[in-house]
Amino acid sequence: MTPPPRVPGLPLLGNALPMMGDVQQFFVDTYHRLGPVYRVKALNQAFVIMAGERANRFLLERGEEVFSSEVSFGGLNHEFGMRVHVLRGRPHRHLRKVLATGLSRDLLAARWDEVTRETEQTFDSWLGQRALPVVDACQRLAAAQLSVAFTGASSAARFATLRSAFELVLDVTIAGKWPAAALRLPAYRRARAEILAFARDALADRAAHPTGGPRDLLDQALDAVDENGEAYPLDVRAGMALQGYFAGVNTVAYLYSFMVRALLDNPGVLDRVTAEAGAEPITWERLRGLPASRGLVLETLRVYPPAPGSARTVTKAFDFEGFHIAEGERVLVATCVPHHLDEHFPDPRRFDIDRDFTAGRGGSVYAPFSVGGHTCLGAGMTEVLAVATAAMLVRRLTITPTHPGRPLRITATPGPNPGRRFAVSVAAAGSSPS
Repeated sequence: MTPPPRVPGLPLLGNALPMMGDVQQFFVDTYHRLGPVYRVKALNQAFVIMAGERANRFLLERGEEVFSSEVSFGGLNHEFGMRVHVLRGRPHRHLRKVLATGLSRDLLAARWDEVTRETEQTFDSWLGQRALPVVDACQRLAAAQLSVAFTGASSAARFATLRSAFELVLDVTIAGKWPAAALRLPAYRRARAEILAFARDALADRAAHPTGGPRDLLDQALDAVDENGEAYPLDVRAGMALQGYFAGVNTVAYLYSFMVRALLDNPGVLDRVTAEAGAEPITWERLRGLPASRGLVLETLRVYPPAPGSARTVTKAFDFEGFHIAEGERVLVATCVPHHLDEHFPDPRRFDIDRDFTAGRGGSVYAPFSVGGHTCLGAGMTEVLAVATAAMLVRRLTITPTHPGRPLRITATPGPNPGRRFAVSVAAAGSSPS
């Protein structure tokens, strides 16, 4: 039984340095050198990487049988009651179905006027800034949009607390960037207590004051029962509510950030998206008629996936591509490596908003939100909202890079993003930043 080859690295650090930057490109380059399965080490973290079309197929077809997400995502469950990330089998499928109703496109459509108003107000707050930090601004925007859509109220007042606590949990439990002792620090424990109280208070307030409007995530959490018809514990229902506040802090916001970068790097794309958006408001009905904006979103997700891999632990040993993966191994299925392979996406380094993603979706090679039973619950809603956000952005604002010519430097944690140094100047649409 032959173990996978190990990627050469530095003493103690292992492969940490390249994995702290553009981790997606590291996976692709190593795939070309070593093939579809290999070992990496980054400080105290060791993983088997599975990559390529067959790896995605394996995750889709056998993931339930041989993998668990408890080790990688148990922190979200332990700290915030987000049980959906660690369940398997029937309990997992049931809870996903419950959550999907409260994270749906239908709910987004029902609250579209409120979401667009929140978006436009946020964009107006950017006006006149000469060095707007894009990642921070997009995190605040996405968190506000999604909390309005899914709970009926903006989370802006709690944003800093929500973000700091959530990112620390991810950095400790998934990335291994900080030791577990970081979750015992007094500042974090206070933030965690505040967040949990916030979620419970939101549920209690909704129970006491039903909105009479569309049933949203809070309503679903209040009424939810498990696969056996028993009410979920309060901590799980609070965790369900928090999905609506946490959802955009990273993945959606990083997508927005890379979309901004793509528009700046590709003037022809910016011109097409701007012309298509026109002068009319971006209503829900208009979203189907924005092919350039949709192409921008899908191509950004291909080139800059916000979740380039799915972390799991092996519960049952198996062989893959001639190598043996033992029980207990930590595995990361690099689901987005096919995005950068010419056999799936010709000339993959070219940013092309006219690509046809139909075959890629059907063949599990286009997988910006993973594949299989743990595919991101909000994937469809994210694509729709990102299309609208791109169109609203170019209608309302003119953006230019604060540091023209500065190369893109991707940061890997807590998810791939353009980094804190990426900033833009902002003016009203049709004008130039002063």
